Amino acid sequence: MTKMQLNQKYSPRSDESPRSSFVSLETRRITGIITCAAALLLTATMAKAQHIWENPGTWASGVVTYDHKTVPLYSAHELTLDLGGSYFARERSVEHLFETSVKGGTWGGDVGLNYFILRNLGVGADVNMSDNGGNLVDAVFGNMILRLPLGNSGFAPYVLGGGGRTTDHTWEWAGQAGVGIEYRPSHTLGFFTDARYVMPEHSSDGLLLRAGIRLVF
Repeated sequence: MTKMQLNQKYSPRSDESPRSSFVSLETRRITGIITCAAALLLTATMAKAQHIWENPGTWASGVVTYDHKTVPLYSAHELTLDLGGSYFARERSVEHLFETSVKGGTWGGDVGLNYFILRNLGVGADVNMSDNGGNLVDAVFGNMILRLPLGNSGFAPYVLGGGGRTTDHTWEWAGQAGVGIEYRPSHTLGFFTDARYVMPEHSSDGLLLRAGIRLVF
């Protein structure tokens, strides 16, 4: 056997070097770890999806209820949307406020948007639409709102005051002031009702009552 043949027989091949074997082993280990982790993540994701779809009642209850003791129902930097019904009746003066007859007013709807700068102080705007055969929008108002949440009960009485513009049957400026109360069973949904005394520039005064739901964002 020649010297060249001996060198070829006993020289190690490049793909059989110790370094290549080590790299190959580490690569297989890393691939196995990644595969196991991906499988566990997929299993966890599937389990969560099945829990939501198989138990919609439990999932829904988590959306509308939570721990009042650790998360406040009312907070600062809060945006809310009001959707409700309204009742408007003309008044001779504030002295005759409690003589209002349901038969003498008009029913309608009301949409409002509020933003609370602080937990107890906010600003709001709303549009009233009475079913009186006139314009679609009867009045647009803006208010300052001062509320006082009662602990963790979910109740929050509030006072409001401001002004706006009436559009039906006459266009004129008007001031208003009122009181209301809100109840929240969760941090995303509330129920409210309030009453305002409206004082237009030239027309007779009016009583505006509202009630509806309040969506919290």
